[in-house]
Amino acid sequence: MIITDMHVHSTFSIDAHDDIDTMCRTAIQKGVKYICFNEHHDLKPHESCYSLLDYEQYSRAIEEAREKFGQELKILKGVEFGDPNYFPGELEKMLEKDFDMVMAGVHFVDDFIMGDRRLKKLYSEERIYEKYYENVLKSVEIGGFDVLAHLDFPKRYLDEIYEFPEMIEEILQVLVKKNIALEINSSPLRKGLDEASPKPDVVESFIKIGGNRVTIGSDAHREADIAANFSQLPELYEKVPMGYFQDRKFQAL
Repeated sequence: MIITDMHVHSTFSIDAHDDIDTMCRTAIQKGVKYICFNEHHDLKPHESCYSLLDYEQYSRAIEEAREKFGQELKILKGVEFGDPNYFPGELEKMLEKDFDMVMAGVHFVDDFIMGDRRLKKLYSEERIYEKYYENVLKSVEIGGFDVLAHLDFPKRYLDEIYEFPEMIEEILQVLVKKNIALEINSSPLRKGLDEASPKPDVVESFIKIGGNRVTIGSDAHREADIAANFSQLPELYEKVPMGYFQDRKFQAL
């Protein structure tokens, strides 16, 4: 049984719906023992997606939640830093702050967030995937963070799935070299897809080449989605080196 959800968002993220206390209460009700809030910090100005994390207020809210729920739930303080490939200097500043886990999430191609209809007017879906993976590779080469989120993010938004095995393999190699964990993100399952992110054979490849750090997250932006669809994940995911981060250190389960 999976008892960790290492990727959730509260109202400290611009696109989330429920506050930290509500998320914690629901996590406890669902039997989750470890939860990590990964609030968005997105520096690429674009409509409502631009979101700077209020670190001080967020930290206070986490401490208050720990006082309320700490006996039933391990509450971890994280951040999802958006698109390190565009903002390596800002990433360095963020890494100096007191987080349990720093996650990198690549969301943009050029100046357009994934899902923006204008992207499909500029590029074919295959080219969007290719450019996306190019940005992911640049991000992991910068490194410094703990976890790479939703490796194949475009499949949430595009009609077809295009794979670039050599580029994905290179990304995995860099993750292993830099001791960056790979996230298994269950959100595609609740969006109608039949596989998580990434798909099982990518996880297997990561393990085969020496990857020994995996986290699992729902990417919940509302309480109902905490640990959602975890029961649908293949048995493979129960056998990977699963864990969580505390004080930026990986703790195996």
